Amino acid sequence: MFKVIGRGTNPIDWKQVMKNWPKGLAVFISQKTLFKTRPVIGAIHAGVAWGFTLYLLVNIIDIFYGMIPGFHFFPNHFIGDFYRFFVDVFTIIVLVGIVLFIVRRFIQKDKLLVTNEPVLISDKAKIGIKRDSLIVGMFILFHIGFRFIGASFEVAINGPDWSQPGATLVASLWDGLSPNALIFGEHVSWWMALGLILLFIPYFPYSKHAHLFMGPLNYMAQESRRSLTTLEVMDLEDEQLEQFGASKLEHLPQKELLDGYACIMCNRCQDICPAYQTGKELSPSAIEINKRYYFNENMKEFSNGAESADPLSQWMLSEEAAWSCTTCGFCIDACPVGNEPMIDILRVRQNLVLMESNFPRDAMEVFDKIENYGNPWGMSPQDREKWTDGMDVPKMRDKGKAEYLYWAGCSGAYDDRGKDISRSVAKIMNEAGVDYAILGNEESCTGDSARRIGNEYLFQMQATQNLETFEKYGVKKIITQCPHCLTTLKNDYGEIGADLEVTHHSEFISQLIKEKKINPDNTIDEDITFHDACYVGRHHGEYDAPREVLQSVLSKDANIVEMERNKEQSFCCGAGGGNMWYEIKSGKRINVERFEEAIDTGVKKVATSCNFCMIMMEDARKVTGQDESMEVFDIAELVAERL
Repeated sequence: MFKVIGRGTNPIDWKQVMKNWPKGLAVFISQKTLFKTRPVIGAIHAGVAWGFTLYLLVNIIDIFYGMIPGFHFFPNHFIGDFYRFFVDVFTIIVLVGIVLFIVRRFIQKDKLLVTNEPVLISDKAKIGIKRDSLIVGMFILFHIGFRFIGASFEVAINGPDWSQPGATLVASLWDGLSPNALIFGEHVSWWMALGLILLFIPYFPYSKHAHLFMGPLNYMAQESRRSLTTLEVMDLEDEQLEQFGASKLEHLPQKELLDGYACIMCNRCQDICPAYQTGKELSPSAIEINKRYYFNENMKEFSNGAESADPLSQWMLSEEAAWSCTTCGFCIDACPVGNEPMIDILRVRQNLVLMESNFPRDAMEVFDKIENYGNPWGMSPQDREKWTDGMDVPKMRDKGKAEYLYWAGCSGAYDDRGKDISRSVAKIMNEAGVDYAILGNEESCTGDSARRIGNEYLFQMQATQNLETFEKYGVKKIITQCPHCLTTLKNDYGEIGADLEVTHHSEFISQLIKEKKINPDNTIDEDITFHDACYVGRHHGEYDAPREVLQSVLSKDANIVEMERNKEQSFCCGAGGGNMWYEIKSGKRINVERFEEAIDTGVKKVATSCNFCMIMMEDARKVTGQDESMEVFDIAELVAERL
């Protein structure tokens, strides 16, 4: 298994991994990652995991008990009583939990455990996952069960034991059996409980339950990323590099091969995956599951250095699946074992773009427009500052230097609704007396969409141009209303070496309100709902600031009515990862799915904090026939109108 992992690129620093043992141990013992989503199921799973972990100690003590005549673990001592009570309670917890899981998968047939068509998933996995679950479930049930029955026979032999209430209760079933029968029952139970371990061990590494040790190890091996989507910068001038991105399994970094072994196959990552939930070919879970089954089928050849036979797009994920990802980050955030299927997707995209020139036609047009015009709309660079007409918005070329650069972004300069947001932010900063300026026509696309789609060359070209402009004016602090620009300027440029303090407008406006530099009127007297932008929330970790800004303009009779999926569980608008510029035809439109949640709240106003989200929500408002009855605003617009 470790030879398979070793076939990857970007070698794992195992010495550093071992130094992270407290992190892995904390995850293993606390099981805290199971509670991110599905808290009830997570609690049951944690109980089973804790009990199963306890049994590592129990089995050792049981071996001593069976092999050493007269051995007992602290008999007639509070330590022994505490140990037996603890084991008795967790035995019951594990047995109940396993029965519930077996019922859930095989009788209830929970849909959350299934990956639906048209997702590409190994035929062997479709059978193997259920087989694994049944074998492992039965092993735990019988292993723990026989140990529990053995304890009950021991109680029946020696008399009731207050420290083993469960075993004492079961022992009443053996009333009337002879002493020899009780001893025989205890011996059979002991051999069955421990013999099942020997039977199971050879199968264990090939099953999904290798995650018991690979999961904590995966957390210990996690790379320190500036953000969920930030990749290492390619050296495009290195003539020795023959591969950009990932076409074959061995092109993936070692950490991403480890992901395949760590995967629990719980499907949590597809619970709110916008592509999967709207019927497209992508399931983040299927990516890791396919890896694992490919490993098992080709382990000997691949671990010994043979080149993998098939491109990733033929067995790991389809090309449509790769383009369906909106980079919302939910799959990474929700994974209990630290897997990063979204990173696999970004690497596959890099290969499709840079090596195969195989990508959506609309994406080609976007690349051309960014390269030739400095924006994905393909509009004149000389029109970039037209949104300021009639306003007092200082320009860097006139001012020379300012504390803050206000970065309007391409959407904020060219899209009609984006311009409204830009004017609102400028009005707020003017009111607050902020020392700021814009680049105006000197501003150019950050390269966000280019990088997310996979065009690393174009991204680096844009980054170099913008960083030269920043150096020209000594720019260190930036304010932007575009979360995609926020992530790119702060994190992707940071990976290149830039040291920029980048703030989202929701955080900046919230701070201005707290410092009483602006005092908007709280005159909105009807309820409003808020859509969390993925690149503000999940990618940037900010959920409170936009709500604080909203609250500042609501009257005491109005409330923020949350959509069913909100904050950490928020559903994407569908524009991220370059999907703003091309459309995946299969399934339901993601923005429509999201806007229907807004409709379900019963409110008539929807607030956003992202230019792209604004565009997608406005489009969905019209598609769903709500263009006359509902309105969409950016939080900056609501504040600016009430100054």
